[in-house]
Amino acid sequence: MASGCLDIPDEPNTAQELERLDIVVLQAGKEDSTLLKIRPSDSSVVRADVYPRQHKKQLSFTWLRHTLDTTFVLGNEQAYTIAANTSKDMLPNELKVTDEEGNSLLKKFEIAVNMEPMLSSATIPASNDTLYGNSHTSILFKWKSYDYDDFDEDRLEHTIIIDGLRYPVGHLSEIWQSGFEEGQHTFQIIVFDTFGDSDTLAPTTFYVADTTLHMADTLGGEQ
Repeated sequence: MASGCLDIPDEPNTAQELERLDIVVLQAGKEDSTLLKIRPSDSSVVRADVYPRQHKKQLSFTWLRHTLDTTFVLGNEQAYTIAANTSKDMLPNELKVTDEEGNSLLKKFEIAVNMEPMLSSATIPASNDTLYGNSHTSILFKWKSYDYDDFDEDRLEHTIIIDGLRYPVGHLSEIWQSGFEEGQHTFQIIVFDTFGDSDTLAPTTFYVADTTLHMADTLGGEQ
């Protein structure tokens, strides 16, 4: 949460303090004052909240984009609207608050642009696959996840749920698992990015046919 203090004088010998300044992002009806995260495909609003709310002096707000060699003004209201698919280079990263006496406070911040990770529906095993083996046979579980944020591509975390049991597997996109009895089984994949956004595959059903049992039945029938 971004915060700061600004002394705004009422009279030459007195001062009233602006106790806190918060930067808040609003998108899809939700407020975010911690990560300041937005989805690029949706419009959003960045807003300045000042405390106490009932301030005697009128404040002005200037939203700025500052780079190494330039600074330009984006907006002059308490809230600034960010259009969908706005370039990262056109997002505000500074806010200047000024009172009627000319006192000002500059607050720097960063807005994170994040897209949710995605999972491919193609998995191993595939839906309704029948696998042959026994409880000692290792079964391959394999999946593919995507993240279109360049900075997050190699930091996706995965959880696989096999027959209701959760196994966090970190960055892995395939594992081998044994111990399956004959019959129906399910597995499910969840992927998380570093912002906590996620995607979840619907449960996939597969079947195990125990070759040991079936071989015993066949040999028994030949006697």
